[in-house]
Amino acid sequence: MVLGILVAAGPLAAEVVERVLAVVDGRPMMMSEAGLVERLRGLDRADALEALIDEQLMLREASRVAQTVVTSEDEQRAYESLLERNPGAARLPEPDLRRLVRRQTAILKYVEFRFRPQVQIGDAAVREAYEKEYGSRPDAPPFEAAAGEIRRQLADRELDAKIEAWVKDLRSGAEIRYNP
Repeated sequence: MVLGILVAAGPLAAEVVERVLAVVDGRPMMMSEAGLVERLRGLDRADALEALIDEQLMLREASRVAQTVVTSEDEQRAYESLLERNPGAARLPEPDLRRLVRRQTAILKYVEFRFRPQVQIGDAAVREAYEKEYGSRPDAPPFEAAAGEIRRQLADRELDAKIEAWVKDLRSGAEIRYNP
């Protein structure tokens, strides 16, 4: 009788609930984690996995420094900011989002602690960037009005370059295995 019911039901469709996409220094990178990054950043699966691997490597390094401890207030601010910037995130599981914002907040704290003090933009660099951007255009804002924003942009570029070099270094020392 039971066999007849099973045969009549036909083959059951298997649904993958979770899958290991890669292993980074012994830690599995799960499909659900990559999927969350994919949805929040609008990336394809491969790019989301690469971003997740980078975050995991950065978090491992950041976790070694006391200045990167994420308080519950830090987490709440980051969580609210995420929902404000991306209202669709409210449909995603809150525990997953909170894990993500804790990870990213710790990384940001580390970047601010380790790299931001190294970024020094001199007046000559700001003046050069102003001249390159505006030259002798008649509609150019006064240097004093534009200098702050130019300095911020130059600092952000330099900080980005430091982070890229850091991630490249982290990846070179990591064992990353991808699962087909």
